[in-house]
Amino acid sequence: MINLFLKHNLSPTLRILIILTNDILLLNLSLYLSYYLRIEYFLKILSIINVLIISTLIYLILFFIFKIYKQYFRYFNNNSYQLYFKLYVAYGILFGFYVLLQNEYFIPRSLVLIFPSFFFFLIIVNRIIVAKFFQYESFYNQKKAIIFGFNPANINALLSYAKVTCFVDDKKNTKKRIVNDIKIISTNSFIQNYQKLKFDLILIDNEKVFIKLRDIIRNHIIDREIIVQKISFKNNEIITGSYFDFNYFFNRKNKITPLGDTYKNKIILITGAGGSIGSNIVFQLLQCKYHKLILIDNSEYNLFKLSSKINNKKNISFHLINFNNKNDLKRILSEDKVDIIFHAAAFKHVPLIELNPFSAIKNNFLDTFDFMKFITNFNVKNFCLVSSDKAVRPTNIMGASKRLSELALCYLDKLSNHNTSFCSVRFGNVINSSGSVKPTFQNQIDNFLPVTLTHKKIVRYFMTIEEAANLVLNTTKISKGGEIFLLDMGEPIKLYDLAKLMIQFSGKTVKKNGYGDIEIKIIGLRDGEKLYEELLIDEQSTQSSINFIYQSLESKISNKNFQEIYTNIHNSYKSNNIKSLKKALKGKFINYVSSK
Repeated sequence: MINLFLKHNLSPTLRILIILTNDILLLNLSLYLSYYLRIEYFLKILSIINVLIISTLIYLILFFIFKIYKQYFRYFNNNSYQLYFKLYVAYGILFGFYVLLQNEYFIPRSLVLIFPSFFFFLIIVNRIIVAKFFQYESFYNQKKAIIFGFNPANINALLSYAKVTCFVDDKKNTKKRIVNDIKIISTNSFIQNYQKLKFDLILIDNEKVFIKLRDIIRNHIIDREIIVQKISFKNNEIITGSYFDFNYFFNRKNKITPLGDTYKNKIILITGAGGSIGSNIVFQLLQCKYHKLILIDNSEYNLFKLSSKINNKKNISFHLINFNNKNDLKRILSEDKVDIIFHAAAFKHVPLIELNPFSAIKNNFLDTFDFMKFITNFNVKNFCLVSSDKAVRPTNIMGASKRLSELALCYLDKLSNHNTSFCSVRFGNVINSSGSVKPTFQNQIDNFLPVTLTHKKIVRYFMTIEEAANLVLNTTKISKGGEIFLLDMGEPIKLYDLAKLMIQFSGKTVKKNGYGDIEIKIIGLRDGEKLYEELLIDEQSTQSSINFIYQSLESKISNKNFQEIYTNIHNSYKSNNIKSLKKALKGKFINYVSSK
């Protein structure tokens, strides 16, 4: 029970019951001892049982009126006396009325003063002891912290939060100074001495200071499981937050290639522009000398959010439409001679799509195929489809729908009745995108919930949103038509390792044998989920002319084979026949494997 108190994990109801039990025991003890002080001998409890009950009921009423249950007893101080004095006066008056109005039970009139005074004396002593206990426990268990950044205004708050080993700051007026017997040292001095210092907590007040030396101390932090938190201050109170940098966690660097003049004077249309990938494509294009950006999304919120992040909206148009609306598309493509289209709009959440398979088949394949055919009527030079590594030997409908769209693209590119060059980009998991595990993990950690993982050995290829957008944008430099491009993604990453690091860099510890803050809970693989993902279908690829970008070498589908697949899928969709759909998806070129 004490551990629950200390970890702040009590339910509100249980907390109220504990406080009430404590106070009622003190009240009954006070009343019994008050009788003794007045008559100088101990009465039998049963002889004053009714007085005890009435006294308790009076306190219960006042307990909720004065909201005693909402008080933080660990912070009891001089400011708290005012509330308890009001409670004492109110209780004394009500108890006094009770004594004056009743004549059935033996209650000396002097108890009107003795009992409330004695009771509230014990209450105050009780609260002081509780506060001191928590202060002692807090000090005893305080972690030894290094603070990156020094602000004298925050000293008191920091000293009450942790045992500060030293401050690290490079401001000239603070170097080599001492505050409350705590040294302020430079980043160079810290680098030379950090292995000698004893600390198990890093608090980042100034991120610029931490960035100067974080690479040097990375292994030290991770190997010793030193917990890390970002901090800010409001009303002299510390507000803690997580520190997340995927590249830093896994000691990698963004694989970014400059775009040069690729998009100079170009008119570019982006579907799904308000999504994670689409918006980052937009942000990178904003650095180019484009002629016009046409941004399409069917989500009002996403489009508004994107618009609010773009300060200069000159030569940018926002369209709240579906990409499969041919009337709207015809108007847009007729008004502007679009050079390049990036198709990022898609349904991509695997578990949700498993429950709504035909929605994904329609959006990701049938509508996308119609969209690609439609834009060839407007002499669009380049079309890039954003695909997924889940398209490789798919075990879920989302991956299968993406594989179908890749086949449709290859089919269209071979046709001679248009001048559009089609290509596709196959992603691994994009960290911090709307569909990635990062937001889910972070929400669970922030709310002290178990981090749910489907398998301890599950691995995924990851890339940053910046890398994903840059990969898409570079394909138009090298595409000749029909290619599937992918990024050199390095080694796959264990999601278990990612979860541990996110917990550590949120200032918390992994729960082991009942001790720690956050449990990592293994819940089992979901329908359609693989232990690992693949990027290549035929296990072959070739380096492109751009660093880090590869082209997948795959067997090409014939026009006849594609038309047969399209007919089967289309008929399954029309009849809403899931068995027929899965049978069609298990064919040679899709290689879908159902878990059911």
